[in-house]
Amino acid sequence: MLSYNHRMRKFIVPEHEAGERLDAWLTQKNPRTSRTFFQKLIKAGRVTINGKSAKSHAVLKAGDVIELEAAVKPPVSKNERSSVFANLNIIDETPDFLVIEKPSGLLVHPAPSQKTATLVDALLKHDPKIKKVGDSPERPGIVHRLDREASGLMVVAKTQPAFERLKKQFQEHAIKKEYLALVFGKVSKDAGVIEAAIGRKKGKGRMSARTKPLEGDREARSAYDVVERFPHATLVKIRTETGRMHQVRVHMKSLGHPLVGDALYASPKLRSSPSLRKCPRLFLHAAALGFTGPDGQRHEYHSKLPDDLHDFLEALKAKHQKGR
Repeated sequence: MLSYNHRMRKFIVPEHEAGERLDAWLTQKNPRTSRTFFQKLIKAGRVTINGKSAKSHAVLKAGDVIELEAAVKPPVSKNERSSVFANLNIIDETPDFLVIEKPSGLLVHPAPSQKTATLVDALLKHDPKIKKVGDSPERPGIVHRLDREASGLMVVAKTQPAFERLKKQFQEHAIKKEYLALVFGKVSKDAGVIEAAIGRKKGKGRMSARTKPLEGDREARSAYDVVERFPHATLVKIRTETGRMHQVRVHMKSLGHPLVGDALYASPKLRSSPSLRKCPRLFLHAAALGFTGPDGQRHEYHSKLPDDLHDFLEALKAKHQKGR
């Protein structure tokens, strides 16, 4: 059992944030902590509204006093990691590869600054033989990644020949990768192509898209189609031909339309938009994946929006229809 250090934190709900769900509101206040974590904290009775026990779906009012018995997690040991996110959502499995749906909040592989559970931990618990697959012992079987905050489809190699074949397809842009993203503002064109090199922004931990590449930048290409329009946002389908870090997020920002729920690339002014600030997390989901397996057959997979994004989108649609 994990142990925690506790300290009380107190918040007062401002008028412009009234009407939000308690769990979503806490997540917005603490963007590096998952909504699921706060839901567990609420269920355990460690969150109160005006001194009374609360529910995750409680609707906040202006002036409500929120008290949170904050649980600060200690560094997670390797043994403890394997028990977290242990149940992989496996879409398909063959002797050569796994196709999984990664949940939001899960790191793909260990990072020096992070001590939390990773997808790699769950993979090795599912099949320890994957440990010997790949180019790096820290990334066994991993041929591509998804941002921690993003969700959706990933393929993982179970054998070295499968790893090499998949790696080559990614290098040759022969992998189909399609995302659903909700972006701020009205995208003017119904479809378009973004060709802008991506490189790290000087002095910051963010990436930047540039039409005039600097030394070290890598070419990147994305194509998008508008799926649905709302008064202050646009739902888009995005196909990436390259696989650069934060590619979808950076490319859409370069058009002036950062992703809803993106604490890294969207400005505070955009994030405070009344109709969009309730988004529970980064609105980015890897919805389609296609590749050729070692058997020479083409494999295609599709994933629906997870409940948190689906519910937010449905609420946005209902509000839009009501306002017509």
